[in-house]
Amino acid sequence: MDTKYTILLKDDVKLLEEAIVQFGRIVTFKQLSSLLKNRYTSAQSVRNRISFLLKSGWLIKIKKGFYVIITDLSNLSFNDISGMAITQALNKDSYISFENALQYHGMFDQMLKTVDAVTFKTARKYEMQNLQIRFSKIKSSLFFGFEKRRSDVGIVNIAEREKALLDMLYFRSVSSNIGLIWEKMKEYKEDIDFTRFKEYAGNFGVGIIRKTGFLLDLLEIDTSGLHKSIAGKNGYDRFTKESCKFNAKWRIYFDDKLIN
Repeated sequence: MDTKYTILLKDDVKLLEEAIVQFGRIVTFKQLSSLLKNRYTSAQSVRNRISFLLKSGWLIKIKKGFYVIITDLSNLSFNDISGMAITQALNKDSYISFENALQYHGMFDQMLKTVDAVTFKTARKYEMQNLQIRFSKIKSSLFFGFEKRRSDVGIVNIAEREKALLDMLYFRSVSSNIGLIWEKMKEYKEDIDFTRFKEYAGNFGVGIIRKTGFLLDLLEIDTSGLHKSIAGKNGYDRFTKESCKFNAKWRIYFDDKLIN
């Protein structure tokens, strides 16, 4: 990053302060332009001033037309803004899920360098500084199961525990992921709302219902309703490509080592 200029004019300081008050730490080109149009006579002058703020480190671009305002130039980064807040700013029609949501709910304590979110819009990936953001696309009928929570720079949509686990089951079929889901279901059995879990699972296809029912049976949770919902369905499913042991009730192949 070019950090040749670091001293701001009073007008620039005032501009950034006004932007934070009106729009928050994450702003758009259009929002900044609206504050600058009364100070500069041409659109090119406005673009030049925003370009200066970028080059001097007071703005960091997160995607075309979106910036983070830096309030502490000593680190020239947005480490003081959560990745979840930046993710929400990139796509307002999304919610934080997977391990990030589990971490928010106190169910995952490992360091994460990626923020995973779910959207009904286009799947995308962004990389900025030491942060990676991934959006996984889900059909509109499955875009539910999240709550609005206040963050450092605004409202963030975060998946409920139950939906985060189901999203992981839906999007990832590798053995390490299945093992993690099972581990969290066992460890946080008292915190998970299994009535909600089953209700949400019923909105997914037969494959997820089979996987959910199998895991809930192991936890001795009543699955009669789930089983009834797929009664008479032919075919079978697998937890992973390597799963080779068959459960007749749920018509699903599983692997003992994943559920021990």
